[in-house]
Amino acid sequence: MAKIYCAGPLFNDKEKEEMKEIATVLERNGYHVFLPQRDGFEFVNLFPAFTQLGISEDTARRILNKAIFSLDVFQVVYCQGLVLNMNGRVPDEGAMVEAGIAWSCGKQIVIYKNDARTLLNGNDNPLILGLSDFKLIRSIEEIPRAFHDITDKNNKPIDAMALNKSYLQGEKIASLADMKLDEIKICQKLLEVLEENDVLCQL
Repeated sequence: MAKIYCAGPLFNDKEKEEMKEIATVLERNGYHVFLPQRDGFEFVNLFPAFTQLGISEDTARRILNKAIFSLDVFQVVYCQGLVLNMNGRVPDEGAMVEAGIAWSCGKQIVIYKNDARTLLNGNDNPLILGLSDFKLIRSIEEIPRAFHDITDKNNKPIDAMALNKSYLQGEKIASLADMKLDEIKICQKLLEVLEENDVLCQL
């Protein structure tokens, strides 16, 4: 079964709960899911580990930003589809970037929104709606069916060798999750993957 990337706001308990509900409904219907809050690293926990390694806060922040970007690029491109949760006063900025990457790679995109707020007099931004052929899903329970109904013969996983540096780094970072390493080891591996040679020389 296809793997779906869950893109949406993750900055408070209500948003996280809604994203978890979307992932659960997809999984109940046989889809594999990447939910960043659950399946990515808790990067906030890695920040103190960089400090323990003697790395400055500014450098740690830069490294973690690069790691987050690379991991998300890899997961978006590796997944066969993306569900975009547009609920909120404005759509989540990170989710917009993820959806743009997915669309440019020919991925299946389903947009979910049950929030009446819009920016354009009752109409959502057409540049966003166009990512899902201007179809909007209003119920979480309808999301799996929407993916099932999409027929996209060109939606095959992309060969990692044909992708840019961020994708390749993201692939390596994604494999770290399976290694069950402590935060210090994860940080050390991130320095290697992201080619932070100047920082490595300081350790």
